[in-house]
Amino acid sequence: MCGVVGAILRPNVDSTKIIENFTTALTSISHRGPDSRGELAFDNLLLGHVRLSILDLSGLGHQPMVSESKRFVISYNGEVYNFRELANKYKLNNLRSSSDTEVLLELFERFGPRIVSEFNGMFSFAIFDTCEKKLWLVRDRTGIKPLYIDKSEEGIFFSSEIKAIKTLSKNSAVSLNKSKIHEWLYYGSPLGRETLYKGVEKLPPGNYMEVDITSLQTKTFCYWKPSLPLHKSCAIEKLIAKNAQLLEQAVSRQLVSDVPVGVFLSGGIDSSAITAFASRNYGRRLSTFSVGFDFDKGVNELPKAKALANRFNTEHHELRISGFDVADVVEKMVYHHDHPFSDAANIPLYLLCDSVKHKTKVVLQGDGGDELYGGYKRYNTLGNINKMRFFARMANVANAFLPKNKSHQIRQRYINALLAPSEAEMMALLLTVEDRKNSPLQIFTEKFRAKISQFDPFDRYIKCQQEVNGAQLSDQMALLDSLIILPDIFLEKVDKSTMAASVEVRVPFLDNDLIDFAQSIPNKIKTPNGHQKWLLKKSLDGIVPNEILYGKKTGFGVPFGFWISTALSMLLFDNLQKFDARNPNIFNVNRIRMLHSFHKAGQRDYGFLLWKVLNFVLWANSNKFDVDS
Repeated sequence: MCGVVGAILRPNVDSTKIIENFTTALTSISHRGPDSRGELAFDNLLLGHVRLSILDLSGLGHQPMVSESKRFVISYNGEVYNFRELANKYKLNNLRSSSDTEVLLELFERFGPRIVSEFNGMFSFAIFDTCEKKLWLVRDRTGIKPLYIDKSEEGIFFSSEIKAIKTLSKNSAVSLNKSKIHEWLYYGSPLGRETLYKGVEKLPPGNYMEVDITSLQTKTFCYWKPSLPLHKSCAIEKLIAKNAQLLEQAVSRQLVSDVPVGVFLSGGIDSSAITAFASRNYGRRLSTFSVGFDFDKGVNELPKAKALANRFNTEHHELRISGFDVADVVEKMVYHHDHPFSDAANIPLYLLCDSVKHKTKVVLQGDGGDELYGGYKRYNTLGNINKMRFFARMANVANAFLPKNKSHQIRQRYINALLAPSEAEMMALLLTVEDRKNSPLQIFTEKFRAKISQFDPFDRYIKCQQEVNGAQLSDQMALLDSLIILPDIFLEKVDKSTMAASVEVRVPFLDNDLIDFAQSIPNKIKTPNGHQKWLLKKSLDGIVPNEILYGKKTGFGVPFGFWISTALSMLLFDNLQKFDARNPNIFNVNRIRMLHSFHKAGQRDYGFLLWKVLNFVLWANSNKFDVDS
């Protein structure tokens, strides 16, 4: 895995400072590629790369890489797992290296951007035609690998991380995008194309951008998006067998590497499936890694994972990680995410990767399984929506007479989500723990609230639902999860947390062929009678033990709510005070203190809201934002 940095400079702009800072920009993302780095300049284009060597460890895999004809050059982050199949298919017989980079480069030179739809993997890359003076910026289908773009009066800047762009562009250094604050407040991360930096955008998944580096004109094209589930009637036994075959194929593909490959084995269904298939397709003894944390409250799956490791004869490693210094990790994660990202699962994921990086550079894990196979309870809720709304209306009346405690708050939030005025808003509220009627806007002053409340936090859900509204409601929710929370939250967490420790994590459930097959099957077949992941479980019968497939799930949640009321309380209020001194009209500090006291006393659950405040003030203070400017 690697990091990409580039700059296209506008004519008549004094580029001296940008050129001087380019090496610094590369250094800022060196954790993504500690093995080597490279820079090339073409007219007004600067192209840089940092490399984590996975395939072809020799200098022949060095980037930026120039094609055999010398016409095309690439800076590439990711892995295309079917590169050998493509090389054989298109008869690339005179390759100089054994890297997927060269295959991708030569195929792009031969076929142009239309070849991208055949790439099965995770990637974002920049590729330049030195004759036509055109640059293409490309991102993988599901958004596993990020690519950020900033268009300013100085030029166009792009990188795998925003921090490199900040080093180069005056535009993004101190400019807050207020239009995304309301949305961030609900989900803990901005959704879709825009970021919290004004002018800095993400290239959407399944898209590529064509740039004329002479005029700096751009065009963006979508080469892939999920399709509606329109699977024709088929014997269920055939679906089960096909699913098992495609999952094993996906795992086998993603074992390609010139360094050892491991698996994060949690003891759950998804990681157990990957371990089972990897152990019989890997050419050597597989390494597996399981972790116990001192903050898991005794709920861990280490015994299950060890039993599975013994069953599949893996070289198993148990890691026990302390959260004693969690404050340092929180601040480190704010730095690596470049925005106040608030999925606290990034903390154990980073700690795990930091612990295994001396043993392996490449690890497989199970992200995507829940979205593909109906692993969330909300899909069942939406599958019986009329009945659930009927009960919600009755419960709404009854709940008004019950004690106003934490249980009341949780029930009312669920009731309010089911009674939301639109299906798109309902689906958003079933995801987040925030509640529109007990608005998270309460943490802001009335003046600042008025500035950001005009922006609809459900806009992304509304627009995406319009693309999938021909499907059943539970299928719509699964597709929206694939379009929204998977790239913008879960895969963002995976990329930044793992690359911060210089570890490449691969996600076999997001293999092209597997996604196309699984998304073609309606949830009523994948989860009959509300049985979560039924199709996946049946596909694994005889492969993964029944106690894993049908046993009680025992995963744990990261106790950020406990931390925010204990170990991190001082960090929160010290940084809130520092922020308020610079920006006195943003947060309602007295209100936040009151919410914190309710939360600490166990009267209400404001853990996620307070966690977001902590991440925001840490981020704003480190960037020295004048939020209200």
